[in-house]
Amino acid sequence: MTLETPEEHDGVRFWTEAENGRLVFQRCSDCRYLRWPAAGVCPECLSRSFNWEDVEPVGTVWSYVVYHRAYAPHLRERVPYSVALIELDCGIRLLSTLDGFAEDADPMGTRVSASFQTLGKHQAVPVFSALETA
Repeated sequence: MTLETPEEHDGVRFWTEAENGRLVFQRCSDCRYLRWPAAGVCPECLSRSFNWEDVEPVGTVWSYVVYHRAYAPHLRERVPYSVALIELDCGIRLLSTLDGFAEDADPMGTRVSASFQTLGKHQAVPVFSALETA
């Protein structure tokens, strides 16, 4: 796909697909670099040609912090809540909230997967919880 509209390169597609329970990122058609955040130009080769690609919403907690204050009204009922930097298996690092961890848990290195939840009046967002082990 060649860049045609701002909606295609400004992340609107990411949020639209999240509403459908899918995690998508842009992949450069020329150098194959997978990128986030969405952009009109590849940061690796400066190409304007890209496709949106589905990725598995699975990764590892790379870093995290526990908030004891709601920084948005829709998070008040979740205090305390954890925000984590998730390194997805595809290589993208994505900030998201964690679900299902005790306040005193240390989720560093935990394998996680995303479900898509509507938080407050916002659109669906990926929220990560520990992966079920077999």
